[in-house]
Amino acid sequence: MGHSRLEASLTHPDDPAFRAWLQALSHALGRDFEDDLGSPGGRAFLRRTFADNGAVPAPSFAPLVDEHRRVHAERAVTWLLARARRDTGRTFDVPVRHEWSDDRDGIGRVSVGHEPVEGLDPVDIAVSAAEGVQCHLADRELLVWPLCPDHGTGPHATRTPGGAAWVCSVTGHVVAPLPG
Repeated sequence: MGHSRLEASLTHPDDPAFRAWLQALSHALGRDFEDDLGSPGGRAFLRRTFADNGAVPAPSFAPLVDEHRRVHAERAVTWLLARARRDTGRTFDVPVRHEWSDDRDGIGRVSVGHEPVEGLDPVDIAVSAAEGVQCHLADRELLVWPLCPDHGTGPHATRTPGGAAWVCSVTGHVVAPLPG
């Protein structure tokens, strides 16, 4: 099925039942899920979850968010560590951790190294994962990675109009794309 046909088959963001579900989740979980409709990946996750599960209550929705974040963070970290090995010739281990929420209805915490992974859009998750890998390598390995080839400085993981990318801290140009 083509991407546009898949999008068309999912719940429309203005569907009253979908909006009511988002409002109920936002109230129960203390997070405005309406904000996630502004990013393509966040909107797709919410629409797909509603289409597949209906108006699932917060205690059943929270583990879906946890799993979504964990899976995307692990994919990004795997890609980043392969890239770091290619660039440095060294193998690194950066943990992706998941902690269940202490609140029965709450969303747990996913982190890469010590950096929390936020958002629902895979682009935002890739940015968080890249920050986690970069900080972990700097803290544990005393390594600045990656480096901007033009300036020899460490770029910042950033959401750009083209997706997640390493952006030069000197001039703001895209150094390399990130997965997401």
